[in-house]
Amino acid sequence: MKILTRLREETAELHKALEGENLANKIMDHSISREEYRNLLFQNYIAYKKAETEIAKYLPVKTEKTAKLSTDLEVLGVKDQGPVLDFSCNNEAEAIGAAYVIEGSAMGGLLIGKEIKDCDSLTGLPDQVFFSGTRDSMKGWNEYLKFLRSREFTDAEIDAAASKAKETFLLFERAFQVELSGTV
Repeated sequence: MKILTRLREETAELHKALEGENLANKIMDHSISREEYRNLLFQNYIAYKKAETEIAKYLPVKTEKTAKLSTDLEVLGVKDQGPVLDFSCNNEAEAIGAAYVIEGSAMGGLLIGKEIKDCDSLTGLPDQVFFSGTRDSMKGWNEYLKFLRSREFTDAEIDAAASKAKETFLLFERAFQVELSGTV
């Protein structure tokens, strides 16, 4: 599938860089503190909220990642929903590119979720909704792939989607610089 190949290729460098720049690595090595975990959820929340809101203008998607993050944040006593980051989708092709990043994050989230139970500082938390570690979190990605397979895309649409996918990774990069207090 030409569009999926292009999205993967265009974002590979940004994806790899972003994986090394966020607090999720501390879950993988079990060194994350509860405060760092709260901050990680908060950072993800502000990025997902903005992206899912923009994607929903053009694609029939559920904003379930935002809702799941909100649930987990409330359990940790975080009610401030944080700053609004600058990001927009202007057409369906751009929404498809942003959705690639949002839905594609499910595999990483699945792996991270499986490691939470081994983080001593997170002992006692109720089952997490966002980083649940269950295959259920892959539903959105599978629906996204089904959508991509359902139609053909022009070169211009593929270009727009690839550009917006890169911009979506940069949205997360900015979010990962925000502290829970809401300041950058």
